[in-house]
Amino acid sequence: MKATIRPLDSGDYPAFFTYLNAQLEENGKNGNPLFQPVSREIDIFPVEKEAAFVSGLSKSVGQTGWRRAWVVCNEDEEIMGHVDLRAHSDSTIHHRALLGMGVGLTFRQQGLGRQLLEFACDWIRQHEVLEWIDIEVLAVNTPAVALYENADFELLCEIPDLYRIDGKQESVIRMARKV
Repeated sequence: MKATIRPLDSGDYPAFFTYLNAQLEENGKNGNPLFQPVSREIDIFPVEKEAAFVSGLSKSVGQTGWRRAWVVCNEDEEIMGHVDLRAHSDSTIHHRALLGMGVGLTFRQQGLGRQLLEFACDWIRQHEVLEWIDIEVLAVNTPAVALYENADFELLCEIPDLYRIDGKQESVIRMARKV
C-alpha cells in the first residue's frame, strides 16, 4: 500500500477532525489502550481544542502556540495517521517541541508510526531553533511506549497517578529525543 506523508492543510480539516473523532471512539475501548487522557465516554474532539489546533498552524515556529501537523494518506487520500509538533506553553522552552501522533485503527502495525516519528525528527533537524522532541504517553499505552523506545526516545520519568480517568489512577511516561 502506497502511503504519502504531507502537511495538513485547511482543506483537510473536516476529514482530519473526523479521523480524530474515530480515534477517540477507540480510546480505551474494545481492547485498545487508553491513549488520550480523557474519559472513555468522550468521543468527540472538543471544539475549543479544534480551534486551538487550527490556530497554532498559522503561527511561525518559535511563536507562542505554534503547531505543525502532517497526515499520512493512502492513494484515495484517506487519512491513515498523523503527527504533529507544537510549542511548549512556557516560552523559555523554545528549543523543544511536543509531539502528538496517531494511526487509524485499520492501519496499525504497518510501520506508519515509525515513519511518522522519523518524519517529525527529520523536520526538526531542518529548524535550527529546535533540538528536542518531548513526548508524554499514558503508561498503559504499551504499544506507543515500545514504539518510542525503539525510535531512540529516552525515558525521563514516570509520574504515577497524574490523571484520574473514569475513577482510575493513570500514570504518565515522559520521554525525549535529541535530534
